[in-house]
Amino acid sequence: MASPDTGSQLIAQSLHSLGVKVIFGIVGIPVIEVAEACIALGIKFVSFRNEQAASYAASAYGFLTGRPGVCLVVGGPGVLHAMAGPLIIIGKGCAYARSEDILHKFIETTNIPFLPTPQGKGVLSDNHPLNIATARSAALKNTDVAVLLGARLNWILHFGETPKWSSTVRIAQVDISPEELGRGGTDPALSVTGDITEVVTQLHSVLSGWRYSDPSWHGLLSASSTKNIAAADKKAAIVKNPLGYHRSFTLLREHLERLAGGSPDDIVYVSEGANTMDISRSIFSVTKPRQRLDAGTYATMGVGLGYAIAAEIAYNHTREAGTSTRKRVVAIEGDSAFGFSLPEIETMSRYRLPIIVVVVNNGGVYRGTSDNSPAWGTEVWDADKGGRRSEQLLPSTALSFETGYDVVAEGLGGRGWKVRTEEELERAVKEAWAYGQGPSVINLIIESGSESKLEFNWLGKKESKL
Repeated sequence: MASPDTGSQLIAQSLHSLGVKVIFGIVGIPVIEVAEACIALGIKFVSFRNEQAASYAASAYGFLTGRPGVCLVVGGPGVLHAMAGPLIIIGKGCAYARSEDILHKFIETTNIPFLPTPQGKGVLSDNHPLNIATARSAALKNTDVAVLLGARLNWILHFGETPKWSSTVRIAQVDISPEELGRGGTDPALSVTGDITEVVTQLHSVLSGWRYSDPSWHGLLSASSTKNIAAADKKAAIVKNPLGYHRSFTLLREHLERLAGGSPDDIVYVSEGANTMDISRSIFSVTKPRQRLDAGTYATMGVGLGYAIAAEIAYNHTREAGTSTRKRVVAIEGDSAFGFSLPEIETMSRYRLPIIVVVVNNGGVYRGTSDNSPAWGTEVWDADKGGRRSEQLLPSTALSFETGYDVVAEGLGGRGWKVRTEEELERAVKEAWAYGQGPSVINLIIESGSESKLEFNWLGKKESKL
């Protein structure tokens, strides 16, 4: 390779020599030359519409592939033997560490139930018999010893505090980043700084002859799981128009898995939005590591489409995510969250990325205002007898009624469907799956939830620490 003549070429050659195959970013003075120099060396450059989505894509690409995600933008912007109710919590750090093989051996050997965090899902299959995600509340409330592997004690785990956790729980936390140890509301009884794979390998060696065998703990979790599954199935069985979250998500999962050959193994899910992310997490099964992405530790809205683009490129273009099997990327977006990065549909169109985006449209943040347009119009924007607009104001959570995200998608080069019924949902999913020339956006109209009370499940009786 010839010696570089410019600083831009030097940067490009350095990235190329490090094995970088793709860069995410948005160009402008003075980085246009850097981008062009990278392209000249065969590095794929994915040009976004704003820095936010580009950085999200780079971070997700790093998570999915185990290699640095590159973003180019303009500057500015001994306890185990004594425990009665043990629990292993598998965090995103386990996915980063590629620790799935040794974790599987460890869990199989010790017979300890495990709970994955949202982005720890799939490190061990959701279908594993010791996965107690469906008994999450009972597990956290009743465990006396919890081992956190690559998981933060943040809002996702209620900061390790009562009433969600027992006041007598002993927590052991393992993380490669020492600054993460003890950052929650509860100081761990044991903190270990180390690579997850290495630590679990050592634990497996020490405990190779020990197996947890108290049937009461497994029985308690099994009973709670059975009860929660029955309640979820009851919600999913309710047929109504507009559709509800549980039934529409259950039908969506069934259609997708059927089209994927009867299994979720080759589907990568991206999810963001309050209710959308929370409810979908328990309905859509993940059986392989690093095949679910969501708003994560800081509940950052706007990550979804950047994450989806990164997943499509990592799995199906550069293949650096470590699999030879083609994956179908499905982004399940709340309508409010979708608005943060909607223009990236044009990015997907420009690069002909066949990503399926489902916009869960209830006409609001957390909840909408009404399930029908006449009521929405008269109750909120009614005029007085003088023909002037009423002074009644929209609630802060309101978005427009049945916004045509499907129409916007077509204007940005994709395909779109507006869906109100179960039959329309099935047809839209089939057609979106078959379309391979660019993004597909399914505008899924669901009930507004206007009568529901705003609740946040991550809050306990104590004040939120967010």
